[in-house]
Amino acid sequence: MRNTWKTAVAAVTLAAAALIGDVSPAVAHAQPAVAVKDFSKPAIVILGYGLEPDGTMRAILRRRVITGLTVAQFFPQSPVIVTGGNPRNGVTEAAAMRRMLMMLGFPAHRIIVEDRANSTVQNARFSVPLAKEAGTSGIILVTSSTHQDRADGNFADAGANVLATVSYPDGSPQVNAVQFARDVISPLVGIS
Repeated sequence: MRNTWKTAVAAVTLAAAALIGDVSPAVAHAQPAVAVKDFSKPAIVILGYGLEPDGTMRAILRRRVITGLTVAQFFPQSPVIVTGGNPRNGVTEAAAMRRMLMMLGFPAHRIIVEDRANSTVQNARFSVPLAKEAGTSGIILVTSSTHQDRADGNFADAGANVLATVSYPDGSPQVNAVQFARDVISPLVGIS
């Protein structure tokens, strides 16, 4: 009974002090953390996709390149890293992407070729240092919607500052809708 009385007095005192303004819990004034992202010079990293046996690009890879080219138009100061090995008929995924970008008029001096990767983990492991060496402020990933979650995780694990991910729809309508929503908000908030 004696402890109950002391607890009640302490609670009333604390409540009165809070009302008067002498004591205020710190969480009452806490503001949510604002995600700060530096888009001053992002590297646009286009992830590869398996080539046809004759070394030509599959439709999914062509769509990734077009999507990456579109993103690169918004960042004329930024390099584009094309990443993918897995040669078919003597052509790597990165070489095929570079060739397509140049055919579409993209300047060769802005293209960085990473042609050793044979997996998404290796895309990340080999591309992140290239982006850092190029003095970029972070990475904008370009991939397909069904590949986005894995790519985001692999690049984060490799130490990338992933600013945003842009994905071309290639999955079910539900997956595409969710990924589109993430694409839209990813530049504004931290997505993990």
